[in-house]
Amino acid sequence: MPGFEHIIKRAQKRPGRIVLPEGDDPRVVNAAAKALTTGIAKPVLLGNKATIQAVADGENVSLAGIEIIDPAQSEDLQTLIDALVVRRAKRGMTPEKAAEAILDPLHFACMMVHKGLADGCVAGAVYATATVVRSAMQLVGKHEDYSFVSSFFMMLMSEDFHPRDDVMFFSDCALVIDPDEHEMAEIAVVTGQSAVSLLGIDPEIAMLSFSTAGSASHSTVSKVQKATAIAREKRPDWRIIGEVQLDAAVIPPILAKKSPEQATDNPANILIFPSLDAGNIGYKMCERFGNVEAIGPVLQGLSKPVNDLSRGCKTDDIYNIIAVTCNQV
Repeated sequence: MPGFEHIIKRAQKRPGRIVLPEGDDPRVVNAAAKALTTGIAKPVLLGNKATIQAVADGENVSLAGIEIIDPAQSEDLQTLIDALVVRRAKRGMTPEKAAEAILDPLHFACMMVHKGLADGCVAGAVYATATVVRSAMQLVGKHEDYSFVSSFFMMLMSEDFHPRDDVMFFSDCALVIDPDEHEMAEIAVVTGQSAVSLLGIDPEIAMLSFSTAGSASHSTVSKVQKATAIAREKRPDWRIIGEVQLDAAVIPPILAKKSPEQATDNPANILIFPSLDAGNIGYKMCERFGNVEAIGPVLQGLSKPVNDLSRGCKTDDIYNIIAVTCNQV
C-alpha cells in the first residue's frame, strides 16, 4: 500500500493528539497502543481509568505513555461545560443540561476538539455513525467553505486485476443519501481536495451513472450531467469526466470507444456516486468480492477532524483512521 504508507509517514512526522471516546473497547485500546508505539499519534483514551486498565491487562497491552481522561474527573470539565453552553445556546442549552451532556464521552471528545484540547477525534466502534456525525456537526461544526458534511473511502488496490495499483477515492458512500446536482458537484470537489491534501495526487474524477455521454435519457442521468458541468466550472484545472459508467471510468479503452473526447490513458482515481445506495453497495462489493481494503468513512467538510468507524471495525481499521485523522489536522 505505497499510497497509504505516505499517510503513515506524514503522521509520524507530525503526530496529532487524537481523542478516542470509546476508551474501554479492546480494539480501541490496542489501536491506541499501536499508534503510540509507531509514533503516528498521541492518543487520549476517555473513560474510567480502572476499567480501561483492566481491559489493557486483559489484552496484554501496555498503557505507558497513553493519556487517560475520565470526563467526570477532568480538570477541563468546567471549561467544556461553559463552552457547550455557548455552542448550543440557541438550542436551549443550559449549564445544568451541559453538565449532564458533557459526561457522554463522545460529547466530551468533540468539545475537546472544538476547544483545541485535541487535534481530532475518532469514534464509532461502539457509537452509531448517525450519532458520531450528529455530534461532530453540532459540537465541532461545519467548515465555513462547505455547504454540508460528506465522506469518502480510501480504497487500497493491490491485485493484478484492479484498475489501479494504488489508492482510489470513493464518495459519498456513507452520509449523503440522494444528492442533487449541486451537492454531487460539491462532493466531487471536496473529495478531490481531500485527495490532494492527503496524497498529493492529481484528481481524475469520474461522475458515475448508468449512462455514458448521453447513452440513456433519465432524470438521474440529467442530474449527473448537470453535476459534472458544475464541478468542471468550480475546478477547470482538474480532469472531470461524466456522466460515465463505471467500466468506462476505470478502463481507458472503453471510454475511448464510448466517449473519445473525454478519453486519456489514465483510469479515474476518484469515483463520485450518484446516490448513497450506489456508493455504499459499490464500495462493499469491491471490499467483499474484489479483495480491496476500504479505509473509512473519512468525514470531510468539518471545521476540525472527527472521523467515524464501523461498529464491526478491527484494531487495524481504527489505527488507519487515526493516521488519516492526523493528516487532516
